[in-house]
Amino acid sequence: MSNVSPASANRVTRTLVERHVWKLFLGLGILIALFGAGDMWSGGATFASGENALFEGFTGTTWENLQASDPNVANLIDYQVRAGGANFLIVGILSGAVSLTGFRRGERWAWYAMWIWPLWTTMVILLLSTAPRQPGAATPVPLISGSIILIISVSALALAYRTFFVRRKSEGAQTG
Repeated sequence: MSNVSPASANRVTRTLVERHVWKLFLGLGILIALFGAGDMWSGGATFASGENALFEGFTGTTWENLQASDPNVANLIDYQVRAGGANFLIVGILSGAVSLTGFRRGERWAWYAMWIWPLWTTMVILLLSTAPRQPGAATPVPLISGSIILIISVSALALAYRTFFVRRKSEGAQTG
């Protein structure tokens, strides 16, 4: 009688990277959740510091000048930043939950679910790249960070592919 469980008999021996790639997605989830919490906390004031290149590149003015000249528009933008922060927080929490459960266990649905990262970052990059900006505007930070997250997430999913789709030959003989 074998001590090997049927589930582990059907698993491929995973490499070090394959065993730990779920931690990368957990880290991305935590990072996005923290960014979301920060946006919820600071609101539009984020455009006065870390995201000033983005704001000034699109509007041609500073956050402080907009608040002084049109406080109603500034209030709307502040709300939008806070609402977007809540969305980031939820995406981070959900991504972390998928990482800690299905992805960590090698469940195929979780691999498909994590394609939300490349899809999301590609959309952000395309939106930022095609949005009209002021002449000579600096490169928005989300364009750089989104590109990095895109490369990391696609690479991680490619490295994890074998865990989710390649089965031992004995499994094919058992089901065949």
